[in-house]
Amino acid sequence: MNFRNYQRLFKAISISISIAIASMAPLCVAAENAGPVVLTKTVTTESIRPSFTHPARIEAVRTGSVRPVLRARIDDMHITPGAIVEKGDLLLEMDETDYRIAVAQAEANLKQAEANAVKADLDLDRAQKLVQSNAVSQREVDYAKAQWEVAHAQVDIAKALIEQAQEDLADTKVYAPFSGRISAPIYAVGDLYAPGDPTSPAAVAEIVSLDPIYATGLVDQSNYFSFLARRLKLEEAGRSIPPLEIEVILPGNNTYPLKGTFENWDNTAVASTGTIAARVLFPNPQGTLLPGQTVTIRGQLIEAVEAPLVPQRAVSLDQQGHYVWVVTTDATAERRNVEVGIRSGADWTVLDGLVDGDKVVVEGLQKLRPGLAVTPKPYEG
Repeated sequence: MNFRNYQRLFKAISISISIAIASMAPLCVAAENAGPVVLTKTVTTESIRPSFTHPARIEAVRTGSVRPVLRARIDDMHITPGAIVEKGDLLLEMDETDYRIAVAQAEANLKQAEANAVKADLDLDRAQKLVQSNAVSQREVDYAKAQWEVAHAQVDIAKALIEQAQEDLADTKVYAPFSGRISAPIYAVGDLYAPGDPTSPAAVAEIVSLDPIYATGLVDQSNYFSFLARRLKLEEAGRSIPPLEIEVILPGNNTYPLKGTFENWDNTAVASTGTIAARVLFPNPQGTLLPGQTVTIRGQLIEAVEAPLVPQRAVSLDQQGHYVWVVTTDATAERRNVEVGIRSGADWTVLDGLVDGDKVVVEGLQKLRPGLAVTPKPYEG
């Protein structure tokens, strides 16, 4: 190939490169003007049954102590550690000796008082007859009347002392105050039980009721006040809180078969943790749930509700409240303040601030500012 042919070839290549560069220039400019890529999700109203989970601890509705009310030696004990006892079951038999003696003394005192009362009756009757014939003075009659009143008062006192002695005798037998599961006894047969003795255990054993039973969760006070505010809004709108289906998840991820109902909030908050206890009541006929167990409460609306949803990761929070970034029709970023409702899985329900069709930014939030041109792409999460 001669030099002229080389010149022609080089010129043709130069023209081709120039044309290629010229054709790529608009694409580079368009890429510069497109802005950062953000992943968005289109807001849609869906039918959902929102749910929640919360750690909880099983607590007895009633806790009682087996405490004799009198001082005596324990003669017999009917306590099997961990056994179920029914209300009225005999648990302890105390030494009756001193209390049987006390009953006998009280009965003897009553007989003595009744005899004195008979004598006082006769003395008063005699004085009243003698005063009519001026054989005794009115002062003697008044004295006899006073002695009559004292004697009859002593009868009443003796009767009361018999009742007290009989009650003490009955208290030598200790019965279960309610149905539940009983602990191992701290005392043994032959031990002396003395109420109020600071050197001895106060109770022989403890009983906890099992059916029904509480699952108690500690709820952050901010969530508690949010709940109250939402309930107030619903009441002002003439509506009530939707009914919940509440269940217990046992260790090992097993679901307890019986459903619970919300019972109450505690009467005080825990200042050290900033929480307040919420109690859910569960039937427990088989005694499966035991006080002290750690479980998880799971709640879900019984009836589905219609609500617009956005991913939780798309919602931010600052001093103005919750907000999201929305891509407008001209592909620019716009901050939108929203009022969020309850959580549904990985999503928030939105009560105000968004409508169906809005494109909410899910990823790329850190790049955004109002009016920034962006390149939206669908979020696949």
